[in-house]
Amino acid sequence: MSFFNQYSYLLTSIFVTVIVAFFLVRDGLSRRDVIAITSIIGAFVIAWFFIRPTPSNFTQDQIESMLKSGKPTLIEFQSEY
Repeated sequence: MSFFNQYSYLLTSIFVTVIVAFFLVRDGLSRRDVIAITSIIGAFVIAWFFIRPTPSNFTQDQIESMLKSGKPTLIEFQSEY
């Protein structure tokens, strides 16, 4: 389960691409099929660049002061995939 948790986006995008490719190529591979599959792969790659987590811009002192401020603080951990 940990493996799927760490690589869920990658595995899901591969699964969706394979399923779509299966249905597109059933009647033979055409130029439109290749364009559609390439577009799906490109969309997944572009989406990954927009939704991937980036390093935090907060310093350790800023984080500690936020935690001690008395206000509810959300700490979020994300995997790279």
